[in-house]
Amino acid sequence: MDKQAYYFLVGLLVGMVTLVACRPEVTPETATPILTLPTPIMTPASTNPRTQSGGTLPPAPTFEPKENGEESVSEMAETPQTETAESTPRYRVAFVTADDILNVRSGPGVSNPVVGTLPPDGKGIEITGSGVVVISSTWVPIRAGTLTGWVNSRFLTEDITAEAFCEDAAVMALLAELETAVANRDNTRLAQLIHPERGLRIRTAWWNPEILVRGDERNTLFTATTIYDWGVEDGSGFPIVGTFAEKIQPLLEKDLLNATETGCNEILHGSTAGLVQLPDGYQQVNFLTRMRPPAPDAIEFDWGSWVIGIERWQGVYYLSYLIHFAYEI
Repeated sequence: MDKQAYYFLVGLLVGMVTLVACRPEVTPETATPILTLPTPIMTPASTNPRTQSGGTLPPAPTFEPKENGEESVSEMAETPQTETAESTPRYRVAFVTADDILNVRSGPGVSNPVVGTLPPDGKGIEITGSGVVVISSTWVPIRAGTLTGWVNSRFLTEDITAEAFCEDAAVMALLAELETAVANRDNTRLAQLIHPERGLRIRTAWWNPEILVRGDERNTLFTATTIYDWGVEDGSGFPIVGTFAEKIQPLLEKDLLNATETGCNEILHGSTAGLVQLPDGYQQVNFLTRMRPPAPDAIEFDWGSWVIGIERWQGVYYLSYLIHFAYEI
């Protein structure tokens, strides 16, 4: 072999060795990928592959109010869900006169100190927990704005708009039950319409005193022998004293059962020289009116109306008050 051929072969071998020595190592990360379906890997809930490799997770998202009231999907996942206004009843003060206030106390019962007050027309009140019975009255924890404390639940009522009340079929159903109870003098049926603790307030006229019937009293109104002082008659001033059956039942049978007109949150009445209004503190409770107008051949003053207060408590409608109206001198 001549020198020229020898040197050519040596150079060729050296070049091949150099190429092999400099070739990069093939690893799974640098090799040409082969398309395969990924195999799912079950990762325990307590671990995260991003932390096992020495990395760190980014900070958890924090809630920041947006000026337009919107939140991102991730922020909404971090935000606790709260009940809507429709599922959380709001209450208002009731049966507190314009010259009075409702005390809010640090605990249930009048023995606890007053921490604030609510006005007679106070609204937007939330009951925040279970009630506690103190001397036959249920006290409930409330929140009204920044004020928190306890009040006697008998001076609260669920805040229902007039429109919602007047359109609720359950209201008319209760009225029908009341008329049936009166027509049959059915103690049991009437008692079922009255909340045992909140009771039924009865007045022979808006200006006469209130008689509150509750507890066991409501179970035997048509047959009970309990004597009540219902106030005085208009004009004569004669006292109205007697049982429910003697003084109230005849007015119910005459004017409620013979009524032909119905009003909602409106006091229907005939000719009268007296004022026609609700007693102070009653305005916060929705009501119906059932009116017996004068007969065609009767004088215009021969009419009678019953105003029937109806409130909802813990999702159930109850009779709240009955007020009789008639011609006054």
